Amino acid sequence: MPGHRSQTAKCRLATLLGWSWIIFGLVMPAGAEVANFQELLPFVDLKIPGWTMVGKPSGATLQQGKVMVSEARGSFRAGNQTLEIIIMDFLGKTIPFLTGQQLQMENSEETVRLTEVLGFKASETFHHRDKQGELNISVADRFWVKIDGEGIENLEVLKKVAQQMDLKKLATLAK
Repeated sequence: MPGHRSQTAKCRLATLLGWSWIIFGLVMPAGAEVANFQELLPFVDLKIPGWTMVGKPSGATLQQGKVMVSEARGSFRAGNQTLEIIIMDFLGKTIPFLTGQQLQMENSEETVRLTEVLGFKASETFHHRDKQGELNISVADRFWVKIDGEGIENLEVLKKVAQQMDLKKLATLAK
């Protein structure tokens, strides 16, 4: 499964770069650069009680013309549960799902709502039947921190992981 995730992640990153080119290409600040993925790696290289890191943290910094994006990720396992932490730098472009009205939805299949994590805007989604959750955090209106969990009972595990991350220090990279 980690190989599949890696391949899927590369496809998502390429797609993201393509969309970034279309959406952000014309409004990029002159001379601005994303944080290199090496600067983001320490934020995903965590010791999480009860979890084992799968492999080593990885990342990439991509540039296509004026559009740049950096990503760092770390994967973890605890029995049948998996956890993935991804941090992306979009150069301060607003993360679309955090700009609208207070979104809340709950039905028999999923719960979606906006929330706050350590003082930062966040969105959480939990798919009850699949026991899959996602926590997306906007840090300093620049970095997108995404924590995915599979085989989890609720979102509390993701929130506990986020609380172990030094998001305030990450915010200082948003020069």
